[in-house]
Amino acid sequence: MGFIASVVIKTVGRSAAKRFEAATRDAVDTQLRKLMDIVQRNQDTEYGREFGFRSIRSLEDWQNAVPVITYEDIKDRVDRVTRGESNVLTAEDPVMFARTSGTTGDAKYVPLTRTCQGRDHSDQMRTWFHHAAVAHPRIFSGKVLSLVSPAIEGYAPSGVPYGSTSGHIYKNMPGLVRSTYLVPYEVFELEDYEAKYYIIMRLGIGADVSFLATANPSSIIKMCEIANDNADVLLKDLHDGTLNPKLSIPPELRALLQPRMRRDPERAKRLERARERRAGMLLPADYWPGLDLIGCWKGGTVGAYVDRFPGWFDPDGRKGVPVRDWGYLSSEARGSIPLSDDGSGGVLTVATNVYEFVAVDDLEANPDDREVWNFLSVNQIKEGQEYYIFFTTTGGLYRYDINDVIEVIGWYNSAPVVVFRRKGRGMTSITGEKVSVNQVIDAVERASKEFAIAVDHFKAEADVDTARYVFKVESAAGLPPDKRRSFLGAIDRHLSDLNLEYEAKRKSLRLNSPLLHSMKTGWYDAEKKKLVASGKRLFQAKTVLLSTKKDLDKDDWLEDITSLD
Repeated sequence: MGFIASVVIKTVGRSAAKRFEAATRDAVDTQLRKLMDIVQRNQDTEYGREFGFRSIRSLEDWQNAVPVITYEDIKDRVDRVTRGESNVLTAEDPVMFARTSGTTGDAKYVPLTRTCQGRDHSDQMRTWFHHAAVAHPRIFSGKVLSLVSPAIEGYAPSGVPYGSTSGHIYKNMPGLVRSTYLVPYEVFELEDYEAKYYIIMRLGIGADVSFLATANPSSIIKMCEIANDNADVLLKDLHDGTLNPKLSIPPELRALLQPRMRRDPERAKRLERARERRAGMLLPADYWPGLDLIGCWKGGTVGAYVDRFPGWFDPDGRKGVPVRDWGYLSSEARGSIPLSDDGSGGVLTVATNVYEFVAVDDLEANPDDREVWNFLSVNQIKEGQEYYIFFTTTGGLYRYDINDVIEVIGWYNSAPVVVFRRKGRGMTSITGEKVSVNQVIDAVERASKEFAIAVDHFKAEADVDTARYVFKVESAAGLPPDKRRSFLGAIDRHLSDLNLEYEAKRKSLRLNSPLLHSMKTGWYDAEKKKLVASGKRLFQAKTVLLSTKKDLDKDDWLEDITSLD
């Protein structure tokens, strides 16, 4: 990275971090000021008039006057906004929509205003970068390799674009900052899944990358796998200064990329020698020896992918690459900023959104009766407790039920440090066992370690008709047939250890013994491509790890079924 660009990024980040710090000193006051700013800006909108924004003076007033909502509650209003109506939810017209999947199968269009992209919001990422750079001074010494989704995926009837906020930021970065990023934005607009990854890694193996950034760690694993699987062609391209002519990409993109295909025979030879030492494997430990930090999600359902990083980035066990979580974020809002590499907790973004919380037990005791939920503010929640979180944003989501469960794990000044735990009301229960996705993850991980089985991808499905759980498992190394039954038994045993109700139901035979579905290599990628085809973005698509199905469809990727009976 150029010296000037590095200085600019660090200077801007330092100022943002000071504002972020100040906001956390009195979180209650910061929250009230944010609430009053939102209601005053939007008091004369249709929504503001209907729910009396003008008379609101406190959080209690807000809670008494304004209902809790899901997207379905405001869908008709958002649809009108997408058609170009003004002053419905916000006084500002949206400048774009973030599109994400909805609970009913229809896409959600989350309005984003200029205020959503203003200083309070940009301060979040600048603060993240500031603290990351302080801890890792060489983060900007080389190139930044970041993976994003397209900024524009289409247009609403009003003509306002919808797409990825991360893509929008990437596409519109100032030239000085953009020069530090390795991959031209145009690559992310490619629809061909394999070609996109190939180009990213063709650029990647020829560059000194010091920072690797994307939301989903499964994308990082896939990136490494693509490079390894295509090592012969990639190294030839690197040696010759070419881009695989068999790659099916638009001519204008090839013309844009060709000048970046630097010929580097010495680097190609060095990497070929490294492959020989590693039994033919091409690893990022060898092509990015100066990698200083990886930024990606670490918690929730994706943590298992982070556990696989050492095999790619530190195969010799000498010096692992630090990984820092991006924090709790969604299409609707960014909820936290991690200030260290430890864990996946982050400081609640109290200057950006207004937050309310309901204890998990309180809400789940009456999941359909919002009137009896006890809403808490930032100073009323307790460390070590799990809560459902509710957002009020500058984009027109007021007391929004995102159906996420977070845990408070500490405090930073007066602001809570939170970690995303799971999607709420998404636990499966065939006969009252209430299995959570975290329990499934733990059970599979424990069984994997117990039998030294490398599980690449997995999913649990609750089969209501037969009252049993089905565990789908993919392993590139293969699931040894003589270990499958014992492996399944270990998953069952560990899940019983983690969930007393599951154990009781299994012992009483109210739950039948589980099944293990050994899946062919490629199953997970096929599932992910289905998600992309249905509207999920490539680098954010996450296969659901726990779901309930009344009828398990025939799966062409199924290799073998193992039972305990």
